[in-house]
Amino acid sequence: MIQIHHARGGEADAAAALWMEVFGDDPAFQREFYRLCAPAGPLVLTEDGELRSMLALPELALVLADGRRLRAGYVYALATRPDCRGQGWAAMLLETAAGLARGRGLDCLLTVPAHPELFRFFAQSGFQPGFYVREAEAPPAPAPMEKIPPEEYAALRESLLAGRAHTVYTSGQLDFQRGLCPHPASGLYRLELPRGPGCAAVEDWPERPVVKELLCARSDTEQGAGACAALCGRPVRARTPAGPGEGEPFGAARWLEGTPASIQDLALDGWLGLAFD
Repeated sequence: MIQIHHARGGEADAAAALWMEVFGDDPAFQREFYRLCAPAGPLVLTEDGELRSMLALPELALVLADGRRLRAGYVYALATRPDCRGQGWAAMLLETAAGLARGRGLDCLLTVPAHPELFRFFAQSGFQPGFYVREAEAPPAPAPMEKIPPEEYAALRESLLAGRAHTVYTSGQLDFQRGLCPHPASGLYRLELPRGPGCAAVEDWPERPVVKELLCARSDTEQGAGACAALCGRPVRARTPAGPGEGEPFGAARWLEGTPASIQDLALDGWLGLAFD
């Protein structure tokens, strides 16, 4: 018998083991994610009591360019046991997640495919690509930067994204992002740039630092990326917003019943931002 529900009892341990096997994140990382981002825990699909597939479904806000606010479920850590792949378990789980989201009054599901080829998989479950991104790189060029707490980052982020469709993260979700990378320069930052302040979510990985989002005046992008490179002491990849003709699709959305097409078009041209990847 197939069952789909939030993990209970030993199912949570099996889901944690599957997450670690597929993505490499240990149980402590997963507990922190659920605590700060998705307190309901994982959604699991079992067959005759055996785990087949899982995902997490934290809720995000999605604000349109005109200020209208939508509710979205973010599909994260979707995984199927390696010996059970190719049987449609993940697609079945996504369909149930859409039904649960609809029942909770959400407007859409969002996701960030881990690899470009997965956009095709998600398209088969009704997801449309969008939320375009480009990567900026620049040589180190110091500029004033300071670490700021999640609440201050959220307020600055909102001011920089005003008038553009974008996702909104809770303080807990931003706190999770702040702690994703344990290396010293990692964190949430305010930048002082020639045309005004900017913000950056920095992960200072030894092999290659990543700026999960760099938000600033467009003409300050190179200097903002250079400031993050100077902070880390080596080149960085900085994700910045782009239009459909300027960058690559970063995320995808599945719209739930009743969402007008006009809203869909506005949202997909927006900024998804943090993916917790």
